[in-house]
Amino acid sequence: MDYDREARPPEHEFSESGMRRAYEDLYQLRQRAIATESATEYLTLNTEATQLERAWLTGPPRWALRWRYLDAAVEDWANGPDLARQNLDEAVHGSLHNPPNLTPTVRESLQQAARLVRRATMAEPVDTSSLAYIATYTPTASATGDLGAHTSWWKAREWTREHAITDADTPVDLTIAAHDVISGKRRLLTTATAIPAAQVVAELDRLTTVLGGARERDGKPFVDDLHYEVLCDDYQAAMIAARHPGVGTRRFEHKLCADDLRDQTLDFATSIGRQDTVAELAGIDRTARHDVAFLPAPGTSWLDQITDHAEQAHQQLSWQGIEVHYPHAHDPTLIIQAGHSPVQDLDPWHGQQLRLTQLGDEHTGELHQIGRYRSCEELLTALQNHTSTTNPTQSGTVPAEVATRLREYDQQLRELDANLVTSRTIRTAIRSGQPVQWTRSGNHSNTTEFTSPGQRDPAQRLIDPATTDSQRYHTRSDSTRTPRPGDSPTRDVARKRRERIARQPNRTRPHRRHP
Repeated sequence: MDYDREARPPEHEFSESGMRRAYEDLYQLRQRAIATESATEYLTLNTEATQLERAWLTGPPRWALRWRYLDAAVEDWANGPDLARQNLDEAVHGSLHNPPNLTPTVRESLQQAARLVRRATMAEPVDTSSLAYIATYTPTASATGDLGAHTSWWKAREWTREHAITDADTPVDLTIAAHDVISGKRRLLTTATAIPAAQVVAELDRLTTVLGGARERDGKPFVDDLHYEVLCDDYQAAMIAARHPGVGTRRFEHKLCADDLRDQTLDFATSIGRQDTVAELAGIDRTARHDVAFLPAPGTSWLDQITDHAEQAHQQLSWQGIEVHYPHAHDPTLIIQAGHSPVQDLDPWHGQQLRLTQLGDEHTGELHQIGRYRSCEELLTALQNHTSTTNPTQSGTVPAEVATRLREYDQQLRELDANLVTSRTIRTAIRSGQPVQWTRSGNHSNTTEFTSPGQRDPAQRLIDPATTDSQRYHTRSDSTRTPRPGDSPTRDVARKRRERIARQPNRTRPHRRHP
């Protein structure tokens, strides 16, 4: 049905024809936002789309419900086109046993959704839609900024980092969003407002540490080839998960993973001189399309895997602990013991003194507690001020190598704790439809403590996650990974080794790529 745009009723008139026109306007705004090359126009278009959607979602409940149904019908064509086509056919012609029994409003919503996305006339099954990643970067004091369109969240982060690394302490605003190319819906992934560019670099490096980034060459051809095969296997598993009909609301996060892995595989293949990567990845896409229906739905995603990895790394180092011994500077019979133990979570740092005594030919001693402390620096201060029992006027001096060992362990623990917080934040943000938001606090931006899920996209915040037809499958609760065709014991061993080291900072060094 075509609508007369010259005879448009007053803005936000809540009627059948008004809803049809308004949603068509929303769809066009979304598509224009994906296509524009201007950062200013991009932000303006998204603001207009948000305001238009908000007007209907906060309007009369009856029309808000109908708007949500129409929006869900469009999203069905993006995520489950085969099922959307079946729903449309049954709405118009009925099924084998049931005649059409939908209300005219519902039927028209299904037909309008099909017209907008232009997928209903395609004879062959259509894949789930892809994502377009758009990043904006604007100095806070500037009226104009830069816009970059990318094929993955990773590429968008790299682009943003390249801009930020040249601006030092200049306050900047940025957004990184994923747009569904069929429905046009935007999901904000990362936002920042008026924080120094240097802190943007630090935040992005933290994300790279947690999520992974550019893979480094080993230099040995057989090792690099094996690494490449593992990347292809991981990409295939991610594509199968992203296209599986039973993945439900987790489809978006599987798409994020697949897109990152595809670009990282292409990047690594170029670095080792492989020429057949594009064709090989296209073959993986075809395999994922045809075999997905015969495989179990994935029980977990990469968000769970990176969080589990961060938890295990933090727990392992924490329980490993550290303990050092050294003689008091002015009393060699007094041995100082200090370290970190997870036995007491609130005060894990401890200090003790051991007074050595000699009874005949045997050495013995008396152990006394110096204290327990919340931080490494509190412990070092206490040790520095600890006096000898034989001469209370003489305080101890902590040897430089001892202080260095304790501080290095403390720094490692803090890094792993920050990685754990970041991985949990990312998982919570993506699954709740919120961006990872970086805010300025005092003279610095949030590098660890203040990184948190931000507010949802203004309109998205008003949308309850309604279950669409393509999302009515139940995701399996088991944690079995989707099997990969062609698995071999050798690849399994290599994959496990790569999974252990892929998130380590020395394997993905952003600063080496951008000196």
